[in-house]
Amino acid sequence: MAVKVPAGWRLFGVLALSVSAAICAELPRTDFHSARGTEHIILHSVHCALPFFVLAFVASSLVVLAPGRLSRWLLANRRYFGLAFAVGMAWHLSFVAYSFAAFGRTLNFTAIALDLTALAFLVAMTLTSFAAFSRYLSAAAWKTLHKSGAYAIWLVATDIFFDSVRTRADRFHLTGLGVLLGAFALRVLAWIRARRAGR
Repeated sequence: MAVKVPAGWRLFGVLALSVSAAICAELPRTDFHSARGTEHIILHSVHCALPFFVLAFVASSLVVLAPGRLSRWLLANRRYFGLAFAVGMAWHLSFVAYSFAAFGRTLNFTAIALDLTALAFLVAMTLTSFAAFSRYLSAAAWKTLHKSGAYAIWLVATDIFFDSVRTRADRFHLTGLGVLLGAFALRVLAWIRARRAGR
């Protein structure tokens, strides 16, 4: 008997539950009585959410570079991977808010500015994933918003991992940085192939 792969909102439910469970699993090991301990769960929530963003980020590129059933399924469900990423980032932002309330401003100005930029794009992209909001945008404006937002979020995530590699070059952060750079490379390769095909 073939296993039915979830799709649509059922897939979103699975993904949202998965990212929430992965984040909550770390709560018992988090020291919420110190800024340093809270920083751990702030970064952990980003790490848990990021794979869903990467899959959404490369979905259209994979269809161009490796067309097939899996890549088409991923592209068809890209919206739900993006929304699952938004769920993970909602956890992240709740921990950031707690850190501000409990310990004051412990993050540097650059980190705050990058977080707010990514947040603005993420909120706009999430809202315009629903017809109630997307109907106010033209197709071209919607595409520009989501493409710009995807690259802005990619840039913020890459900066976080690059900074982690610079300060502590462990295998986890090196791998994460490599995945993010690889995802960007896939976008570039897909763009080149599409351009050549257009000619």
